[in-house]
Amino acid sequence: MDLTYQAGALCDVLRDRQPIIHCITNYVTINDCANAALAIGASPIMADAPEEADAVTTHAQSLVLNIGQLSPRKLDAMLLAGAQANRMGIPVVLDPVGVGVSALRTSAVRQLLETVHISILRCNRSEAACIYGMHVNQHGIDSDHSISISDGEALARALAARYHCTVALTGETDLVANAFHLYRLEGGHKMLSRVTGMGCIATVLCAVFAAASDDHLPAAIAALGTISAAGEIAFEKAGHLGTGSFHIAVIDALSQMDAQTLSSHLKLTEVSHADTQ
Repeated sequence: MDLTYQAGALCDVLRDRQPIIHCITNYVTINDCANAALAIGASPIMADAPEEADAVTTHAQSLVLNIGQLSPRKLDAMLLAGAQANRMGIPVVLDPVGVGVSALRTSAVRQLLETVHISILRCNRSEAACIYGMHVNQHGIDSDHSISISDGEALARALAARYHCTVALTGETDLVANAFHLYRLEGGHKMLSRVTGMGCIATVLCAVFAAASDDHLPAAIAALGTISAAGEIAFEKAGHLGTGSFHIAVIDALSQMDAQTLSSHLKLTEVSHADTQ
């Protein structure tokens, strides 16, 4: 089946299924993540207390682990929820926000990757490089733009192989890889980077689409394609009004996303192994 069609079709599948997504995420963007999940057709639940994290996960069809605002208690909750998700066989999406900025974040991501099977790793190139073990010039939680697209492609392949997962790297050009394939996704709009939470929304969308598919590669492509398409649509409708109106227009675009709209916006190119060497 054509991957563009397959990714687009997941829009309609998930609206039929209305999957429950357990999100352990950060408080800066938690409201946006909940509204984005609702807009695209899922049912979010945000529970980060260790005392209930695994119990809540039993009701979910996928799990998000976002370390944007990390604490020892939240890490405990993530480990408990991740273990429960693995026992249930539901997908787990990890967003290692700002890994490398502090020892706590770096240690937490290492522990999560070593003890929880991650289905989709959604990060930027700097975070991918840090996880791989490269030295990067951290600038807060933003990506190091000195890491080229070709370096990102090599990192995506390497991390997919190391952790037996799908890797979704976001940036000016998005990259999605598993052990066998690597794709570039063009599109989106630069205004997406001027509104906080768009990366977190992309992570939640990965979990939403993964809950609607047995194959995490098209799920990740659908997720990154969806936020890119929403950014393009939002800019056309409200970009001239400023970032606040654009922000709301992104949620509006997600609420109206369907298979045809997503498929028509996907700009997908497969990259051969030779091209990354």
